[in-house]
Amino acid sequence: MSQQNGESTVIAPCTVGCPVHTDNRQLVDYIIHGEYEKALRLLLDANPFSSVCGRICHHPCEQNCRRSKVEAPIGLRRLKRFVIEATKEHRLAYSKARQVPPGEMERVAIVGSGPSGMTAARDLVSMGYPVTVFERSENPGGLLGNVIPRYRLPYEAVKEDIDDILSLGVKLVTGMEIGRDITIENLFREGHSAVLLATGLSESRTLNVPGIDSEGVMLALPFLQTVLSPIPPVLGKRVAILGGGNVAIDVARSARRLGAEKVTIICLESPEEIPAWKWEVEEAHDEGISIMHSRGPRKVFTDNGHIKALELKRCTSVFDSDGRFNPQYDEMDTATLLADNAIIAIGQRGDLTSLNGSDVQTAPGGRLRCDPKTQATSRQGVFACGEVLTGAGSAVEAVRDGHRAARAIVHYLETGDLIEQPYDDPQALGELPDETVEKIVKRHPLVLDLVKPELRIKDFVEIERGFSEAEALNEAKRCLACTTGAFADEEKCAACLTCVRICPFGVATIEKTAVMPQEKCQACGLCATQCPAAAIALKRFGTTQMRDELRSAMESQNTELMAKPLIVSYCCLFEVTSRNWVSETTVNCLESGIVRVMIPCVARLGVLDILSPFEMGADGVVIIGCSSGDCLYPTAEQRLENTVREARGVLGEIGLEEEVIDYWRTEGSAEVSWSSFWEISRRKLKLMKDNEGERANDSSRAKTTV
Repeated sequence: MSQQNGESTVIAPCTVGCPVHTDNRQLVDYIIHGEYEKALRLLLDANPFSSVCGRICHHPCEQNCRRSKVEAPIGLRRLKRFVIEATKEHRLAYSKARQVPPGEMERVAIVGSGPSGMTAARDLVSMGYPVTVFERSENPGGLLGNVIPRYRLPYEAVKEDIDDILSLGVKLVTGMEIGRDITIENLFREGHSAVLLATGLSESRTLNVPGIDSEGVMLALPFLQTVLSPIPPVLGKRVAILGGGNVAIDVARSARRLGAEKVTIICLESPEEIPAWKWEVEEAHDEGISIMHSRGPRKVFTDNGHIKALELKRCTSVFDSDGRFNPQYDEMDTATLLADNAIIAIGQRGDLTSLNGSDVQTAPGGRLRCDPKTQATSRQGVFACGEVLTGAGSAVEAVRDGHRAARAIVHYLETGDLIEQPYDDPQALGELPDETVEKIVKRHPLVLDLVKPELRIKDFVEIERGFSEAEALNEAKRCLACTTGAFADEEKCAACLTCVRICPFGVATIEKTAVMPQEKCQACGLCATQCPAAAIALKRFGTTQMRDELRSAMESQNTELMAKPLIVSYCCLFEVTSRNWVSETTVNCLESGIVRVMIPCVARLGVLDILSPFEMGADGVVIIGCSSGDCLYPTAEQRLENTVREARGVLGEIGLEEEVIDYWRTEGSAEVSWSSFWEISRRKLKLMKDNEGERANDSSRAKTTV
């Protein structure tokens, strides 16, 4: 990293881990500052399916969070859901403001309204290209809207994201199947210059074992589609699910909600190999669902054509030495499982009906022939994206592919050529060193309980709630603000060792000048506060920023009209639990005589920051920090006490009252304690003013008598 300007060549691991590279660090910073609208815009620019992903994303960002090494990652998925839920009205207005009038540019047709196709549509229409999306179902959203159970993903969340995209000017045609109602070639003849296939993997794979076509045996996707229909499927008491992925878990949990008493998942993989996400498996266990590992179907036993049991064989290995799926069995090691129904959930494949009547070629195995680097098919002007191209994946990965497809199509329309887009991730900041981890104050995340298992298996109501505002703000402050640490200006730094002595994390060292390695620095800013040469700043927090914010706050108020005494209050932003409360108290500044400056950790205050308000006409300064022992940074409270003591000493040396500076710590809640602190300081300052007036009058009377 450059020591001159703080620019870094690496980015936060949570951002690298996110398939669409959402700037999670900046997102959290917006939340901390109560700037939810800015957070929303950041989210939607990266991921137009943020309502969906706030609920069902497998959150690889959290799996890459450096805080995991301390105690647990930041709850980024739930924070994103909070932003979406806190800005619903703003999102509607923002969407209308972004609407792009239809232009004269080339028209694009998109087949499929899942996350990849709709993301591409959003990007293309934002760049001025008229887009029409064709969806064969009546409900848009692909598998999100027509398969995923509602206890995980209410359709309202899917509709919210799709409506947002449609409001930009995207045209949606539902109930029309390309390849049956109209062909790809027809789309070109009707004036479309490019066609994007985003049809996903909408067909379930089946098995080739005796009796598999018996009555009572179903395929996973048709089953889940029927679950969402007005007439859900009728199941027996004993249901077996074949497969170990997330779809198998969805099927099993849906069967439980439909009244099945004994639900068993049968998978080839061991507990360590099962591909379903860990938390999904745990939630299934909580709901009374059992899993038989290392077993595969050998035969279906029937009674009058209806399934009555499954014969299972032992799976000895799932993958070969090269890591390829190549299961091996011990045919002599068998077991029998009674079952009234069996549901096959061993994977999906693409439905290539849309290719009927076109020149688009397929590959062996019924797959689409397409170059993954250019996303171009064999037919000029036809591209593909999402799972039909990449294979099974997550919603956020489909969004990433939609972004890539839009760029590929625009390049083709503008140049007539194809563009290769390799999946290259930027460089991530290294993991936290062990010696740094030991010094970080532990702040365990809030664990939100799901609806109790015995209640949630009774219906398909959503089982997880989102963060409240107070919970979101409390979770956001756990962020380590990776890549925003301190840097020294080499031209100012005198290598005086002050930062080395001050740093509570043992980060700073001296080479020719001060060096703060980014993988170690925790962005507390204490070194910048104490640097005698003002040579240190944080990447997102300049050396003079505190005074700049103070000046801005003072200029925004008509201090001549404000109540006296006039107080500047520096407040710890991490203690706020409601943006509305902050706004309300700010409006009352004229009446109360309080000008507030919100700081993420008031320990960043230096002596000059504390004294500057007096130069601007303030009568007193009130500093309100975290609750005792609640500061995120070791030694910060003691450092701030020393800084306050030093500032009071300066006032004493020039003959001013040291009591005009007050330092408090939040007690209970900011909403209650801050107001009481301000009132105490206001009364004290008013009394001091009154006493000064009396002394002045006494002196005047004495002079008159003489």
